[in-house]
Amino acid sequence: MAITSDGTQSFGIQDSPVTINSITYVCESANFTYGSNRVDINDSNGEAIGASIIPNRVEGSATLQYSTDSTTTAPTPSIGQEFTTNTTDGRNNGTFLITEASDAQSQGDYGKCSISFYQKTN
Repeated sequence: MAITSDGTQSFGIQDSPVTINSITYVCESANFTYGSNRVDINDSNGEAIGASIIPNRVEGSATLQYSTDSTTTAPTPSIGQEFTTNTTDGRNNGTFLITEASDAQSQGDYGKCSISFYQKTN
């Protein structure tokens, strides 16, 4: 039996609605990266005696589904736009700025776009 989609059901992750510039998208997938920089501390002979870890901003990427309403199509989010995440478990909550956006088309799939972002500091 073939699977048929009537375009009325969006598939997304828990707490997935993401609102960007007053448009709500369904977040199909998201990746949050918690990076850091290591600064080595050397003595006067150049021998390593320790290191410090300096956390970077949280960065990530996501795939967002466009509106499932066939009469309207949400625009691809623009670079510099903000969005806020509020998950039930509190992980990855914050305000993020979009650094990259791309439009993806696929036959027989929901219309979607990909974004990259970083967490805004207060």
